[in-house]
Amino acid sequence: MTQNERFRDILAFKIVNIFQSTFKARLMDKLPLYKEAAFQKGVYCYVASSVELGRCQREFEPQMLVWLKQFAAGDVFYDIGANIGMFSLAVAKLHGGAIVTYAFEPSFSTFATLVRNIVANRFGDFILPFSFALGSRLGVRNFNYTDISSGASIHTLDLVVNQTGREFSPAFSQKVISYSLDELVRDFDFAQPTHIKIDVDGGEREIVEGMKIILRGDKIRSVMIELTEVDESDENVRAIRAVFGEAGFKEAMQIEHTGRANLYPRVSDVLFVKNWEFDHV
Repeated sequence: MTQNERFRDILAFKIVNIFQSTFKARLMDKLPLYKEAAFQKGVYCYVASSVELGRCQREFEPQMLVWLKQFAAGDVFYDIGANIGMFSLAVAKLHGGAIVTYAFEPSFSTFATLVRNIVANRFGDFILPFSFALGSRLGVRNFNYTDISSGASIHTLDLVVNQTGREFSPAFSQKVISYSLDELVRDFDFAQPTHIKIDVDGGEREIVEGMKIILRGDKIRSVMIELTEVDESDENVRAIRAVFGEAGFKEAMQIEHTGRANLYPRVSDVLFVKNWEFDHV
């Protein structure tokens, strides 16, 4: 997508926002806007805000796409922190429905868009959406929003501190049910995951602590996880790496977000693999 095309889309939404909210609501009911996603040709995303538009216009890093393409028919994918469904939708399109995806997104507004996208692309038979939080235990927790807009991110579970350690004032706090992945598989007969993506802006350690049984199992092959290191001795990142190491995983790839390895906070996507030959090409 060119800069001119991006500018055109953003301008179109600014023009729509000039109208009365009642008119906008009626217009979207009659003429819902779906736009082809930049991240995957042939996938269409519901777009009703500039935040959703930004998600739709994002593209995967080439290495990330290489990982997704190497999934095999019959695999089970867990998309944790699914947002509007970029990863879930891409996997469904790339593999023609041969992979079942469990998509987890606790935000009430973003979950609605996730489901709209599943319905619009006719992926309902192989993307299963769930609107609850994942953590290390079963409980009722506070889900704190930085922004209630659909597609927004950097929400937190219980804490009002983001992934870089900064406090924030929640735009809204919602009571949500929290499970661990191990509990879901054990108590609700969820399929054992083959591949997992985790991107929850700060709650990664708790989620990893709640999936130790899964990580020690024979089914799991890879986990792609977004890690934020506040400094070079970040305790949470060290603890996460230790859990993967104890379960027999090795680090296969790291995708830097910042572009500089010595710049903190340092954000990167890290791929851990187990009994799986990942081809970087």
